[in-house]
Amino acid sequence: DALPILWHSCRRRGSARSERTVFCCHCGQSGSTCKIMAGKTDQTQVKKAVQALLAYTKSKGADSLLLNEHENILLMLTVWRIPDREQIIKISLPHGIRPETAEVCLFTRDEPNRSGEQTEAFYKKLLNQHGIKNVTQIISYKTLKKEYKPYEAKRRLLTNYDLFLADDRIRRLLPSHIGKHFYLAKRAPLSVSLTGKNIAQKINKIIQGTTLAINNKGCCYATRVGHTGMKTEEIGRA
Repeated sequence: DALPILWHSCRRRGSARSERTVFCCHCGQSGSTCKIMAGKTDQTQVKKAVQALLAYTKSKGADSLLLNEHENILLMLTVWRIPDREQIIKISLPHGIRPETAEVCLFTRDEPNRSGEQTEAFYKKLLNQHGIKNVTQIISYKTLKKEYKPYEAKRRLLTNYDLFLADDRIRRLLPSHIGKHFYLAKRAPLSVSLTGKNIAQKINKIIQGTTLAINNKGCCYATRVGHTGMKTEEIGRA
């Protein structure tokens, strides 16, 4: 069981601190006025919380944001029981939370008797055959080990893309090659199967969905469920 609340986080220009505004999914009120934080979540109250959050961000104006930039909306969960182990839960969403311009990087295994470039061309062709157009960069395991060994190269790799996917056959081999900053930033590659049927469905499900990272060190977790450019109904259905 978990207690959900909605909040948005933004960083104002010239400030190193993030501002956070919280709205309860039970009463739709802000965290400073809410009197209850327990009970069963009601869809009507979730809608009220989303409406209140969007109204608040609109009233704050766009002076602190870049043109056409939206603020993330996150769902915070407080669990009654601390989990036994760390894990990342993949969550499907009815409405995608990433724009079509999102940069997605895919790490693949090395194909036998092929160079890194040939392997990348092989998987680019495979994705095209399945109609997958939203993966912008493919990096083979061989290329990763060769070209991204320097620390600065790993840092640039992290900042160049919005989302990282990894062939499930090499996922366990990546930590030592991409660096700990991927995990500190909670940007670790998400495992995806590149074999069998429905490859497009598998990849799109991850790209348009979200994740919830949980651990055994606390009871509060947050996951991104939308942004302020989405409609109330779209965010509420998440």
